[in-house]
Order: sequence, then structure tokens, then C-alpha cells
Amino acid sequence: MALPCAGPRNKVTRVVLLFLALAALLYIPLTWDSIQSLRLTITAHLTQSSPALLTNNNVTYPRKAPGILSPQKSREYIDRLNEIRDVAFSPHFKFMQVHNLENVDLLLQYLGRVEAGEQLPPPRVILSSWHFLPTCYEESSNGEVQWMRPILELIREQDVFIIYAPFPDKTFHKDFKLLGNDLITHTWMDDEHLIWCFQDPQSCMQSEQNPDGVPLWKMFAFTFWGSLPKSGKWLPPPTSDTSWSFNPLGREWNLVPYQMPEGHFYIGYHYERCQALQYVPFAQRPDQIVILAKKSEYFHNSPLLPYPSDFYTRLKNVTGYDIISNAKVEEGYPIPDSLNSVGLLRQTEYDVQLANTKALLGIGKPPISPTPYASLCRGVPVIIPYRSDTGCPARPGPSEYCGFYGDAHQHGPAAAIGEPYIYTVDVAGPVEDIIEAIGRAVNTPIEPFEPAEMTKDSLRQRLLDYFDIDWEVYGKAKGFDTKELALPPWLIEWSRRNPDPTLE
Repeated sequence: MALPCAGPRNKVTRVVLLFLALAALLYIPLTWDSIQSLRLTITAHLTQSSPALLTNNNVTYPRKAPGILSPQKSREYIDRLNEIRDVAFSPHFKFMQVHNLENVDLLLQYLGRVEAGEQLPPPRVILSSWHFLPTCYEESSNGEVQWMRPILELIREQDVFIIYAPFPDKTFHKDFKLLGNDLITHTWMDDEHLIWCFQDPQSCMQSEQNPDGVPLWKMFAFTFWGSLPKSGKWLPPPTSDTSWSFNPLGREWNLVPYQMPEGHFYIGYHYERCQALQYVPFAQRPDQIVILAKKSEYFHNSPLLPYPSDFYTRLKNVTGYDIISNAKVEEGYPIPDSLNSVGLLRQTEYDVQLANTKALLGIGKPPISPTPYASLCRGVPVIIPYRSDTGCPARPGPSEYCGFYGDAHQHGPAAAIGEPYIYTVDVAGPVEDIIEAIGRAVNTPIEPFEPAEMTKDSLRQRLLDYFDIDWEVYGKAKGFDTKELALPPWLIEWSRRNPDPTLE
């Protein structure tokens, strides 16, 4: 995502920085304090020279004005954190208490630097109830976890502090008030939590009766699936309405892993396991194709199941390849004939298997999984099914919802990469065409590939942009302070059937 910039201004910036560096070398003693002073001068100049606006997923946001935390405010925060240490930061999971206290200690160190005289901006502090956050500290291959782990690493590098507070038992509500609205800069919630908080002006959302609650503009839904009009998670809206979002604040307050339609805030992710293994040259791999499926039920109930009962036999006969299934065998859902069923593997074992295969074959489920990117970064092409008779194209753009619907496409974002990395096969077309495309994939070697938007640097820049946005100003521009926001009727009904368990 490129930020707008002016060429002449960049030239001026380079000249100014060169002058500052020369002046420092000629006139400033090279002590640690002088180096820090020079760094702050350069940083301040760059901040002043940066664009006033930021763009993400075709939405333009205002940038926050730079600020410096005062030593007095820093001391206030330090005293507050020490005072509440024994009554906050203690979620049900012991290992998350360790996580919280580590982040609190890092925050205290940051605040201590300000007290010692260093000029630093106010800290960026997240309070998160997202229920996948604890699983990042367990052995898990969930897509949500693979999305979050590198984000946790990056935000620590950037002096961002994240505290976990589960939503049940009003832990989240209480911890927000203990930490304080002036210290917490962002909240990351499950989508259900955001809806429940929005409907709870007594103890969660900021209101006249709850002035210490969460302001609307600080309420972000951290959601792998975004807000899709045809989502099966919520009660369906009227069929003619495709513009709604479960988030009453708007899609901009939905933080998502892919560039989703209509202004979702695109955080994205970096697949960090790519570096775990050495690349295996194509010619040294066995002649095998791995099926993308963790459950045997996928072979029977996928809306994109492209293959008749004898498909895998035909594929094996045509290619001469071994077709591998890693699916867990579930009762009533046998593994199809001609597949070599090896069962579920540990993550490290699966990484080795994937690196030693010649293609990854999708069968419709799971949708928008990170696994195709794990495959590409090991030089393994991917075949993804879609249905042309739904009106969905083979390579839907980021403004088309159908790339995220499991009955139309398995992975629209990955399909946009195109051949020779991602092959799309039309399951509404002839089986022969599908087999031909698979044959092209296994006979077209590729080098390891990582999309530019999934590099660590790209993810870091989008995160920095997110924290640089003045969400309060943007919220006011959307009328948060002047108009009453409300859930659509079908979401009110969903809330009635699925009430917030923390409400009394």
C-alpha cells in the first residue's frame, strides 16, 4: 500500500537530513545523549514532513498529530499500573497472565524512559478480548493463530503493548476502567464481543451513565472472516441488502487478514513458518500431490466439491502421482478410494511433507486458509476450485465478495496471484479441464514465492499506519458524536437469541 508523497518534498527532506547529519558530525560531541537528541530531531522533521492522510484499502484516514508524553503523565501511569497489578492482568489462563505481566513490565520500562528525560510519544496500548489470542501460546495451526503470531512479534518490536482481558465475567469491562481510557488507545474484540459491548451502555460502551466505558472509536473487531453480507454466522439480512456490516461503526473498524470489499481495514499477515525449512528443489521431490483438507467430511460436504467418485482414480492414472490425504477420518465420512491416507500430522511434520510435494490441491474447504501461502513459499503450486455458474470469476478482485464465499470460491485472495503459482479450476466445467490444469501445475516448477503484500515489511507498515490514524477524528467525521448508531433488525434478533453472557 503506497502512501501519497510529493517528489520535491522528498528531495528537500534528504537535503535537510544530510545537513543535520553533517552538522552533528562537525559540531556535536558524539555522546549517547547527543545521538539521541539528533535522532529525535530527525524523527520530528520526518513526522512533520509526512502526509496528513493515510490510505488503506481505498479508504483515506487522517493522521494523528505528533505528541510527546510528559514526565508527569508518565509517573501517573506508572503509579496506576503498580497499584492495579494485583487486581488486573489475571485472566483464566495462567500463561496469559504471564503474557500480560510481561507487557506491563515493558510498558513500565517505556514510561520509565520518559521519566528519565527521553522524549517519546504517548504509548500505544491495546486491550484485547479476541479469544484466539491465548491460542497463539499453544501448539496450534489455526489460520487465526498463524495470522496473529507475527503481529504479536511486530507490535512488540514497535513499542506497542497488548493486554488480554477475556470478555466473560466482565473482565474486559473492569480492566478497561482500571487501566483507564487515557492509557488504552485501542481495543481488539471478537465480533460478538463488539456487538455485546455496543449494546451495553451500562458497563461496557462509553455513555452518559458509563463515562469511563469504551469510546466507540476505540472499538475494533479483530476478525479473520470480516463482515460478509451472506455470512452464515449471523441471521441473514433481507436478500436485497448487501451493504450492511455486523459492526455498527462501519467496516473500517473491522481488522482483517485480506483485502476485503467495502473498506475493511486491511491488516494482512506474514506467513512466518516459511523460513523454518530449506527449499527442496522440484526435481528432488517425490511425485505426489497433497490434498488441502484436515477433515474427511470435506470430501463429502464441500459446496465446491469438484470431483465425481472416480475422480481421484483418474487423476492418479493420468499423472502417475501419489495423491496424499492428511484428513482426520471421521465416522460416516470415508476417505475416497485411490488416496493415500496418512492422517493428521503435527505442524512440523506437515511442513516437511508440503516442502516435498509437487502441488497442493484444494477441494473447497477450508476457505481462505493460510496453507496456500505456506505452499507457495516452499515452491509448491496450488490448485483452487471455484464455480463459474455462481457468476464468480476465477480471479475475483478485492471489491468482489464472491471470492470469500465458500459456495463460489475457495480462496479469492490467493487466486488473484494467478499462474504459475495459483491455478483455478472451474468445477462447473468438464472434469478433463480440471485434470489438465492439475497436470500443468505439477509439470511447471516454481521457485519459492511470497506475495509483496505478505512480507514482514509490508505488514509492519500497515500496522504502523493503523496506529498513526486519528480514529477519533475519523469517527467524528462519520458522525459518531452526532448521530445515534444502531444495529440492523436481524442483528438485534441475533443478539436476542445469543445474549451477552456477561449482562446481569
